[in-house]
Amino acid sequence: MNEKVNDFFDASKDEITSTVLESDIVQQVATEISKGMMSEGVSLIIGNIIGTLSPRINNIRLNYKQNRFERNVIKSLTTIEEKIGLLEENYATLDEHIKEKFSKEYLEWLLDNLYEEKQINKVPFHVNGYINLMTNKANDNLMLLFFNTINELTILDIDVLNMYNYESLENIYSLCEKYNLIPEQTNVIKAKLERLGLLKEKNEMQRDSNVDLISEYLKKVAQEQKRRNPKEIKIPNIKKISSIKSYTITNLGKNYLKIISYDKDQDSVK
Repeated sequence: MNEKVNDFFDASKDEITSTVLESDIVQQVATEISKGMMSEGVSLIIGNIIGTLSPRINNIRLNYKQNRFERNVIKSLTTIEEKIGLLEENYATLDEHIKEKFSKEYLEWLLDNLYEEKQINKVPFHVNGYINLMTNKANDNLMLLFFNTINELTILDIDVLNMYNYESLENIYSLCEKYNLIPEQTNVIKAKLERLGLLKEKNEMQRDSNVDLISEYLKKVAQEQKRRNPKEIKIPNIKKISSIKSYTITNLGKNYLKIISYDKDQDSVK
């Protein structure tokens, strides 16, 4: 079905007023999206996003947050335009009760995020996550984990996380030059990403490895003593722990980059 602009508004006509229709920028974006082929369900989702401008339209010019929200919604619609095929494909595979979740509750959570988002360039990450998580495996906890985590991240945080991709063009020095930072300042970001489970400290991994080696060695010693047939047991190679912290990306971090489609074609990481 080739949806027209009015189809978007009709899908949520109780929420959208003529004031929104008069908004040139909303109409322009909606017109571009409407050129594609969309089902009634996807039209409903897009119509509901546009409809969120309506209840606040009278105050939107007077309130900074509302102005920001309007910009973020417009940005989200342009992102949807680029991903309309994937949105349509994912939505079509959903069970009916999951479709209802994504067209209502999860969509409300997305819009809550857009209302609070201060960095407009981060809006596509919110939308990409919403679309990429649109499967029958989705549940409230998974969606909340995604939305809560993306709320805590900044563009810089995501750039630092992505730096751990093998094929990333960024390194610590180019990133510091880009953001006018010194390397030590990125340690705070790395610690934050570690707290969120997206990075892990290599030193801690080495400590765990050393403990495992010692435990295995002592177990072998105990077994030989029990047999009363002692023989030479090779002492494990315990590696010295570096005094400098270094990190590697976790599986959660890898998956998160894929979910937000930050660098979806890169599967190999450090």
